Amino acid sequence: MPLTGWLILDPLIAFLVAANIVWTGIRLLRETGSGLLDASMPVTERHIIMDIFTTYEKQGIQFHALRTRVAGARRFVSFHVLVPGEWSVQRGHTLCEEIELTIMQSLPGTYVLTHLEPLEDPVSWYDQNLDRTTNITKD
Repeated sequence: MPLTGWLILDPLIAFLVAANIVWTGIRLLRETGSGLLDASMPVTERHIIMDIFTTYEKQGIQFHALRTRVAGARRFVSFHVLVPGEWSVQRGHTLCEEIELTIMQSLPGTYVLTHLEPLEDPVSWYDQNLDRTTNITKD
């Protein structure tokens, strides 16, 4: 039974309603799908982390293997901290705790994981990427 009685208007209204349903469905899939998949932190937040690194690099500390991700409302950051090999474990640990706290205060709700490595050891540089393509065997 025609809604308006106009032969051309009823199919046009039906098409517009169907298009709206499809558009809403696509939008909902995008929004919910992005919440299920991890993504890298926004560039602005990564710049905050890099600025924190810069303050420590002036002290001779180096960083690599920075990885960030966002999963829902939580943020995760991991990276390697390279310090002089003669440092004590306590000194390196204290530095890592300080860096982690600085990042967590700058980006609340962020979980930070650090890995301490000796600056002079070539093996420390093998794992800058996710895949260790360099031979890691030691003599």
